[in-house]
Amino acid sequence: MQKKIIAALVAIIVIVAAVGAVFIMNPSLFSTTPSTARNIKIGLVAGSKSSVGPDMDRAARLAVDEINNAGGIFVSEWNTKVNITLVTVDTEDDSPGKGVAPVTRAIEEDGVDLLIGGYSSAGTLANEVVAIESRVPYIITGASNQLVTRRGPQGNYGGLNATDPTRIEDAEGMSYMFHYCTTTYHYSRTVVDFFAEVMKPMVAPDRDFRLAIIYRNDAFGKGVVAASEYWIQNESLPISVVIKRPVETSALSFQTDLTAIKEAKPDAVYVVDNPDRTPEIVKEGIVDVGLKSVYINIENNEDPMFYTLIARNGDKQLLESKFAPYAGPPYYIPLIGTYVENYQERYNLVPGMMGADTYDAFFIAKDAIERAGTIDKAKVRDAIETTSMDQLLIMTETGKIEFSTGVDYHEISPLTFVEQLLWNEAAGECRPVVVWPESVPGVGTIKQADFVLPEGYEPGSP
Repeated sequence: MQKKIIAALVAIIVIVAAVGAVFIMNPSLFSTTPSTARNIKIGLVAGSKSSVGPDMDRAARLAVDEINNAGGIFVSEWNTKVNITLVTVDTEDDSPGKGVAPVTRAIEEDGVDLLIGGYSSAGTLANEVVAIESRVPYIITGASNQLVTRRGPQGNYGGLNATDPTRIEDAEGMSYMFHYCTTTYHYSRTVVDFFAEVMKPMVAPDRDFRLAIIYRNDAFGKGVVAASEYWIQNESLPISVVIKRPVETSALSFQTDLTAIKEAKPDAVYVVDNPDRTPEIVKEGIVDVGLKSVYINIENNEDPMFYTLIARNGDKQLLESKFAPYAGPPYYIPLIGTYVENYQERYNLVPGMMGADTYDAFFIAKDAIERAGTIDKAKVRDAIETTSMDQLLIMTETGKIEFSTGVDYHEISPLTFVEQLLWNEAAGECRPVVVWPESVPGVGTIKQADFVLPEGYEPGSP
């Protein structure tokens, strides 16, 4: 009898030890989900009437479904996984006057835990103030003016003078803003470096390269002009900006400005506008004004609307970009191929660049919340600041998604490149090839072809 009792005690001890080991390995099996657990609310700040808002919305829904279908986001404070609820924050045309009220509603009425998006620089500079004051983390994926994260003390106020109304004195509030986007300083450097390294030796070997800039008269356009002139001076590039023509955001015709640019005799024209107007500027320049030059357009035009509208006028013209869904396969990052395939299968469209930034941001948010272990906004902010993920759709200098805490406050270090558009008869549209640079760190060769001058190109002259 004593032996049976001892054996039973040994069996009980073994069972208790086994259960204890399982508990240590996976405590969630023995705990209940707190009643406070709920879906995480993420607001997508995008304009349904803007040129790229629909692409951002499609990309966001794709990311949310992928995350939810994979089980959601694990919140250790609740000891469970929960799904994302996407809250639409429609800023309509994304102008300053249209964005503040929707963001306010998302924060005060919908109770969002985090915001993602923002497109126009002027609109985002206005609507982010609500998030700053409310201490809501905001991963900005569109506004390229660096002030969206540098306008506070951490970024030395972006160089703004003490009386500028754009300045933000609230250092803590600014710490909730993150910029997952190329800034005007990133891509303008790529543009002027390309002209100095590739085009100048071809068309102006014995003189300065003559550059014209036609730009939206808003924070976006002005930021590009300032950045271009900064890099020309900072790198002592042999480039002269011979004319700068601002155009109002309401303008529908550009012939007067393009005629003035033609008279300035540039070697190239830097077009700073959105996918709905950039093709018209290029068309009027080539066809109506007869300005047979090289036109370089900015990455926000990497969008189906742009390719449809620019048609044959885009042949041999240039596009600065950081995401090239039309230039493959093969793709320089395999994930791009997967994203393009999934996006096309769901929407029967090729994705645009703005959606790519937005898609990535949802996975950045997931990673931060899981590391924070909570949806406490201050702790999520801290986790976003310490992000160190492998790059996703957007290439970075280190191959990692990381946010700086220097003067370039809460910015990433993206890599950009230059594509040349070529007319594709089968597609009935232009298709791009990467022409510069040859390679990038961590990825290798990305160049697909040499740059060639457009037919009928006319160089500038002093």
